[in-house]
Amino acid sequence: MMSKPNFLESELTLNLRQTAAGDLQLPASKSISIRAMLLASMGKGSVTIKNTLISEDTLVMRDILIELGVSVKFLAESSNGSEFSSNGICIISGCDGFFPGLGQNRRITLNVKNSGLSARTILPSLAFMLLNPRANCSVSIDGVERMRSRPMSELFSVLESLGSKILFPKQKSSFPCELAPSVGRKITEIGIDCSKSSQVLTGLLQILPFLNSIFSKKIKLLALGAIVSRPYIDLTMHVLSKFGCSVAETLPGQFYTSALGVRSPKNFIVEGDASSASYFFASACIGGGPIRVHGISEDSKQGDVKLLDVLKKIGAEVRWGNSYVEIFRKGRLRGVEIDCLEIPDAAMVLSTLALFCDQPTKLINIASWKEKETDRITAVVQGLERLGGSVYREGDDAITIHPVTCLKSAKIQTFNDHRIAMTFSMAAFALKGEVGRVTNRVLQIENPECVEKTFPYFFEEFSRVCSESVPVITVDGPTASGKGTIANHVGRNLGFNVLDSGAFYRSLALITRWEKIDEDNHRAIAFRARTLPLRMKGSRFFLGDDDVTVLMRDEKIGLLASKIAKYEDVRRALIMAQRDFARLPGLVADGRDMGSVVFPRGTLRVFLTAKPEIRAKRRFKQLIEKEIPCTLNDIFQDIIDRDNSDYNRPVASLALAEEGATLKIDSSSKTVEEVVKIIVSEYKSLS
Repeated sequence: MMSKPNFLESELTLNLRQTAAGDLQLPASKSISIRAMLLASMGKGSVTIKNTLISEDTLVMRDILIELGVSVKFLAESSNGSEFSSNGICIISGCDGFFPGLGQNRRITLNVKNSGLSARTILPSLAFMLLNPRANCSVSIDGVERMRSRPMSELFSVLESLGSKILFPKQKSSFPCELAPSVGRKITEIGIDCSKSSQVLTGLLQILPFLNSIFSKKIKLLALGAIVSRPYIDLTMHVLSKFGCSVAETLPGQFYTSALGVRSPKNFIVEGDASSASYFFASACIGGGPIRVHGISEDSKQGDVKLLDVLKKIGAEVRWGNSYVEIFRKGRLRGVEIDCLEIPDAAMVLSTLALFCDQPTKLINIASWKEKETDRITAVVQGLERLGGSVYREGDDAITIHPVTCLKSAKIQTFNDHRIAMTFSMAAFALKGEVGRVTNRVLQIENPECVEKTFPYFFEEFSRVCSESVPVITVDGPTASGKGTIANHVGRNLGFNVLDSGAFYRSLALITRWEKIDEDNHRAIAFRARTLPLRMKGSRFFLGDDDVTVLMRDEKIGLLASKIAKYEDVRRALIMAQRDFARLPGLVADGRDMGSVVFPRGTLRVFLTAKPEIRAKRRFKQLIEKEIPCTLNDIFQDIIDRDNSDYNRPVASLALAEEGATLKIDSSSKTVEEVVKIIVSEYKSLS
């Protein structure tokens, strides 16, 4: 047997695609979710935060609050028609300005991981609460290595000026740190430098009403110098207003409130994440669109919606509706100079979009990129160069990207940064010089799981909008109904690619056996399925560079494939890989889930069946021709049993496939040619 190939466990391969269209339900805003969670915890009474993002960063804030004695519950939420949803309901019981855990005689340890917003907002909250005479414990805070080097010194200095007692075991004004109970100093105003991060100002704004109460006077908060990412401050003020705290900016950079705390609403709704939407706005520009993004409004306070104004200049058409925006390309994409100061997160995708423009694109005011989860300027330049792009870096504040006609296959190093992973996914689209050519270019994203920080199902949704722009015919039906035979004939007739869905489960079974994964450990198998390196060339199947066509037909591999195919999380994990095979001129996909789950909006969804006795005779004939011992009665009974199981099982039910079909064919008295003719004729009438 062939030796096991050396696969990278955390690596995702994206094949070339040309088009993108469809609908997307946005994950909830990370920025709003975390702000609302912290304010709800500091207020009084119970708050139900609807449409909360459930991702790595919001879970960091949840765990922090729970450790501090706050009651926080996350509940699942309806997926709004999508099989993937990273949104939920968060119920928080407020502590009325003092975390219960701080009153206990113990040491609390918090891990902010790489969540800058959590770190820069929880620190001020803890600092003012530890000025309370009831405080009786110390709090240690640390994060990942990158967090230790992110800008925090200005915030620490301000907190110390308030009287906070902060110890730094390793390096002054950086994590790790330890806060202890202390006595506040009387102040009338606070000044902080916000030129590197607006999050330090957000953290102070959220405790401003509480400081008013502690010091029995109205404290003035001053932003010293220019505020980077200014729209995020407007967002903070908007969320504060929903919690009964009106903040006025009396002069530019001078903030004031008369509130003495926050008044929590019973319910709070989080809108969709404009930063996450940016990758689908760009996909519509490159892939043509239209893509309709739901969950965001034209009057959104999120600054990243301003990316749409930039895309209009580049060549996009933008149309707003009721809680959605639709975008499509209306002509050639033009390279322009873009000021990224107020859209630092959304602007990242412009670096790869620039590859598809007809003139150079210059991105200016990007200095804040260096201070993010990684040095994003360096990461972007490195990624573009690996792709064969032409990029010129102008210090730490600007880059110019020149358009190219072709790119190289490349592995993109994400540096565990979610925005690097999502930004470079745009390079999976074919450039003008690649369309119509035979090319083996592939894009590999290292550590794709890093997107879980803000958009856990990004790659699944990206593959879906790309697949929905391609004509797709699905063929499903009970066992021995001839799905594979019909799919292959239809594919040849129309010149479409053909997807054998069973190959995914057999190849996954092969890797499960090679890597000695416990076949009962469905979570481990599902994790492996998300980065399945399966490729098809004609009738041959490859895992990495190894031809596994023969190995996949092994009887033991087939049995294992049948077993793992029953795991719901495995089937969901393979959806992205299956969708990724949808490319022009079209696709014929046969197998369970194809029309009901994988391509639920397929152009034509066929349900193919025949009477059990007819199917039994067909299967009997096939097996006899292959000289495989069998009896007609045994085959008939097996088909009856399989039908009963397939129609009633909770995962991949045949009843669901039949219900979602747009064309049902009983082939009991029809030839293969007649069935193919019906399907092709129906497809052409729809086209």
